[in-house]
Amino acid sequence: MSGTLTDYEIFLESLQLYPDLFKIKTVEMDLKGERNPSFLLEDLFFKQQQWLSFADFNKYYSDKFGEAIRKEFGFTNDAQFSEGLRARLYRTQFGFLTEYHAYFLSCSLFGNQNVIRSSALDVAGVDFQIQLEQVDYNIHIFVDSSRAWEYRNFKSQHKQVNNWPGIHVNLPYSLKYGWFNSLKFLKNRFGVYTEKYLRYFEAEVKAGKIKNNNIKGTSITGFIYS
Repeated sequence: MSGTLTDYEIFLESLQLYPDLFKIKTVEMDLKGERNPSFLLEDLFFKQQQWLSFADFNKYYSDKFGEAIRKEFGFTNDAQFSEGLRARLYRTQFGFLTEYHAYFLSCSLFGNQNVIRSSALDVAGVDFQIQLEQVDYNIHIFVDSSRAWEYRNFKSQHKQVNNWPGIHVNLPYSLKYGWFNSLKFLKNRFGVYTEKYLRYFEAEVKAGKIKNNNIKGTSITGFIYS
């Protein structure tokens, strides 16, 4: 499936949401390589243009890897494992869909040719790149919470996610109402990025407020919340 930003938002709005799955964290081991659900989502949604629902992705992943993971990590309660894996996949896909919307919206505002998403950027820890005013801005998407900021700072210090050339920009989204980076909620309560937020980023760029202060070519820039 492929289409416009409107098509994608219609797809997001059609999804059945399961908020209670955010509370279940019984399958939290590191899933590497081909078992990494983020890599599989990238392939399905971005490369193959297959927009799967939460239920469809859970079945796709579980049929492919579920039994091997259950045996490797010694889960003996099948029902508990299945529900834990479902919750893990749901949270991963939920975040991916939000990030993909931010990318899709950026393409619609700044032009496909000025917004780059690639496996190389993903491996480097960059969600996507926006080219404005002849400068590369490496975008990092995450929820605007204390825990997420701590993890973002940890990755900056220990996982070299800011080594990719260009200016690294935090573009966190708020789940609270009334902030300039608050999400817009669709009819089913799925939150998406707003044009207002990305236009704010664009204005900050053109005003020269997002600067590179690192001689190696990278810096972390967080917005000043106003």
